[in-house]
Amino acid sequence: MVTETLKNTIPKAVVYCQVKEAKQNLLNYFYTQIGKKEGKQLADLLDEDPALMERRQQYAKRLAKARED
Repeated sequence: MVTETLKNTIPKAVVYCQVKEAKQNLLNYFYTQIGKKEGKQLADLLDEDPALMERRQQYAKRLAKARED
């Protein structure tokens, strides 16, 4: 019974680890590609309302300034 359980679960565990690693690699690639984009390109990708984008940038500036103090 133990041998049957191991025979069934080990391949599943190996595939799970492979899928988990592939997922992490894809996420890293995605973040790298997004990180290379400039502000205008990111804005186009987000398709964000300009007013909302401006508010977000103001909050980011305020947060950066607060961290300096």
